[in-house]
Amino acid sequence: MPKIKINILFAIILSFFLVYKIITKEGAPDFRFSTTEVVKGDIVESVSSSGKIIPGEEIKVYSRVSGDIYKNYVEYGDIVKKGQILIELDSTRYKNDLSTKLKNLEILEIEFLQMKKKVDSDKKLLEEGFIPKVEFEESQNEYRIKSIEIEELKSGIDLLRQNITDTKIISPIDGRVDYIDEDLIKEGKIFTNSWVYTVSSGYRDLNISLSIDGREITKIDVGQKVEFSVENNSNVKFLGIVKKIIEPIDLKPNINKGPVFYEVIVEITNTNAALKTGLSVDATINIQVKNNVSKVKRSSLRFVPPEGIIIKRAPENDENYGVIWTLNSDNTLSAYSVETGIKDTEYVEIINKKDLPIDSKIITSVEIIKKNKNNGFSLPQPKRY
Repeated sequence: MPKIKINILFAIILSFFLVYKIITKEGAPDFRFSTTEVVKGDIVESVSSSGKIIPGEEIKVYSRVSGDIYKNYVEYGDIVKKGQILIELDSTRYKNDLSTKLKNLEILEIEFLQMKKKVDSDKKLLEEGFIPKVEFEESQNEYRIKSIEIEELKSGIDLLRQNITDTKIISPIDGRVDYIDEDLIKEGKIFTNSWVYTVSSGYRDLNISLSIDGREITKIDVGQKVEFSVENNSNVKFLGIVKKIIEPIDLKPNINKGPVFYEVIVEITNTNAALKTGLSVDATINIQVKNNVSKVKRSSLRFVPPEGIIIKRAPENDENYGVIWTLNSDNTLSAYSVETGIKDTEYVEIINKKDLPIDSKIITSVEIIKKNKNNGFSLPQPKRY
């Protein structure tokens, strides 16, 4: 084939290739926008956290006396009533001592009455001049000493009676036995001030212990309503009220630069037998509620236009306002500044819409349908709000 024909054929092929490249290079990507609009409705601002169910009241029960165990009446997990006997110690020693002291008291009281009669008699004899004053004073001193002996003996009797009562260790509250010192029970002997039991208030009086980030704690206040669910049963919701906020121990903000967590105690208001101490919970604390406010989906404040789209109205540089983008009728975009308020998991309150047109199509996301190789893939959109 002549060389000139080869050159002409090559030129034709090259022309077709260049035209194809021009067409594909100039071809712009297609965009499919998801939009929403400003609506009226309620917003519940909340703080989410996790924690555990704890007893509303938990009391350690100590022995006030020492003695051999006479009988143990309860086991771990038993439900008990206030005043119910948990364990009884042998009171024989205290009862024998009490019997002896009561007999001694009878004798002292007889002697005391005789001394009182002698004092009265010596007083008359002193007034009539039959005895010296010193003899009367001696009678008075013996009478006082006997009175002191009787009071001391009565105190000892009262203590023994209390010891006998204390040999019966009782439950201080209605609740459940959540701890028993099994080693003491096996040894068969309990000493004074031994920790024998722990009685908790049980499922009828439960609290929740939540851990709240220090960045959120300023929103929490006593009396706020709480909704929570327990592990493995998220469909059933329980209610509670913030009861107490506990600051971390030895908090030193100038030294400890790590995250700070506060403990928030929540009183459960609709408890039942399904709730038990130690269960994990997921809770939501309702901070504040606003009714019938203007609101928009939070995703609209995170939208950032991709490359290749025509922007008719650029956003203002105002850090105090959020930016939302609207889709115009000619498929161009416009940016508007909005002042935001409280937010929930899906919506954010719009306080001031400025010059945002009514019934605007507010963009929440975009899908790029077609783009050429030169354009590449668009980057993930940065979080704006």
